[in-house]
Amino acid sequence: MKPPKVLLIGAHGRTGRLIAQRLHHESLPFRAMLRKSAHKSEFAAMGAEIVLSDLTNDFCHAFDDITHVIYAAGSAQTESVHEQRAIDRDAVMRTADYARRRRVQQLVVISALSAFDPAHSGFALRHYSRMKREADEYVAHRGVPYAILRPGPLSDEPAHGAIALADAHTEHKPEVSRADVARIAVQCVSSGIGNRMIAFVGGDESIDSVIDALRHEPIHAAPTSL
Repeated sequence: MKPPKVLLIGAHGRTGRLIAQRLHHESLPFRAMLRKSAHKSEFAAMGAEIVLSDLTNDFCHAFDDITHVIYAAGSAQTESVHEQRAIDRDAVMRTADYARRRRVQQLVVISALSAFDPAHSGFALRHYSRMKREADEYVAHRGVPYAILRPGPLSDEPAHGAIALADAHTEHKPEVSRADVARIAVQCVSSGIGNRMIAFVGGDESIDSVIDALRHEPIHAAPTSL
């Protein structure tokens, strides 16, 4: 088995940059996929390889020699339904296709808690949540070992180091910091978690404890519905 080498898609986003910092801190080699060359120096300073590509075009070349993929890209709240479809669904599906072709060991996708029930999301989030859900379901059935992360409302607060697991019926949804989402994404890579959907919000259970418990659970087949 090849030593880990991570492709980080969406590296320059708010969560993506925290994931890059975490990968660097954990000494995990990674390739940052960027849209603009102006952002190269930030990631080169972390020892990352750089690949320039656009998620709306073919980006299979970014997968050369990659063992793990973290998809951290996402549309902004101000973007149109067309951009949500392109970034939150279609590009995720293409990522799963490329990952399967290249036989990557794991695909980690950062989704959203609202993907459980898009119809009951607020109007502004409804289409976004549906795109996330459709992408999640595609990934889970594509035949690539996966970890789908569904965090609740995000904040830019410092890492708390703790979360609370959630599900489709969770009503109380404290914010979870992007830094904690980044930590979980990288721990999924380093711990080898496969074929799991992990939903969570802010809470008091140690992330290390959560990941360790999930790592020891039997790996299950793709669910019939996410």
